[in-house]
Amino acid sequence: MYFSEYLKTCRESTKLTQEELAERLYGFDTQLFGGLDTGTISKWERAIVQPKLSKQASLIRFFQSLSGIALPCWDHYDADETEAMICQVGMQNLLGRSKELVLNFPSNMMGVDDLKIYQLHDSDMIDKIIDINIDLDKGFNHHLTQLEASHFKAWALNYANTFYYCEYKGQFFGLLFTLRLKPASFGKLMNLELLEQDLSSQDFASTDETGCNYIISFFALNDKAGALLFIRYYAHLIAKQKSIQEIGVAAISEDAKKLIQKMSLPPYASKLLDNGVELQSYRETLANFLTSESVIRLILSKQACPEV
Repeated sequence: MYFSEYLKTCRESTKLTQEELAERLYGFDTQLFGGLDTGTISKWERAIVQPKLSKQASLIRFFQSLSGIALPCWDHYDADETEAMICQVGMQNLLGRSKELVLNFPSNMMGVDDLKIYQLHDSDMIDKIIDINIDLDKGFNHHLTQLEASHFKAWALNYANTFYYCEYKGQFFGLLFTLRLKPASFGKLMNLELLEQDLSSQDFASTDETGCNYIISFFALNDKAGALLFIRYYAHLIAKQKSIQEIGVAAISEDAKKLIQKMSLPPYASKLLDNGVELQSYRETLANFLTSESVIRLILSKQACPEV
């Protein structure tokens, strides 16, 4: 989506004139919006000029304050439409490549239509992909976690969780697994008071109650597959924003920690394990995550996206 379209939609949905919006924004953030007038807002809405990302973030936070919604004025887009609006090349650049998580399998011959994202609970490859994930988990986490295939299969079959995997012509090409947890259980994981293998059915939030999203596994054979997995994930967060409070992850791998920081998830708690390896958790409210500059650049700067 273009930011100009988003701004106009939000202003009109809140029944504010351009003059009223300028006055309200000045009161909301005097430093950023000092001297703002209707002429500037008109230019923003007509895409003649575009405000800096810091102002875009503050504008979204202003509309958050009116609506109580993490990404206001998005109700008329479903997950598929949102996914189509997210810049694929921008996501590839955000994720980059790494020694462990995003590999360098040649992708020039791959078209976007050849890479497919599916939910694992619908797949006849569920056991095979879970076995791959178990091997990856042992490698990334130095055999420190006690997670078994039975954990992942039970979680994958819980429809409230999102267990995405990527296929290229019927072959496994990547995965991104996340859990939907009750806020109290999520908080214990973030505080490193609860281990993933100790989660029980009582810790999971259903689709009709407020929950928190916890990333548990990610791996891709190249940046195209990684980008499509995360685009599906971001679209899910936006589509389900009214029932998601926070997102988080815990990591041991240095590659994972670098990727998490690129995603604008701030460190929250750390713990030195018996072998001297540091376990670090990262936590953010969904509202703050969706107003981070990295996310705004992906979803509201379509004109700057190289694939346009």
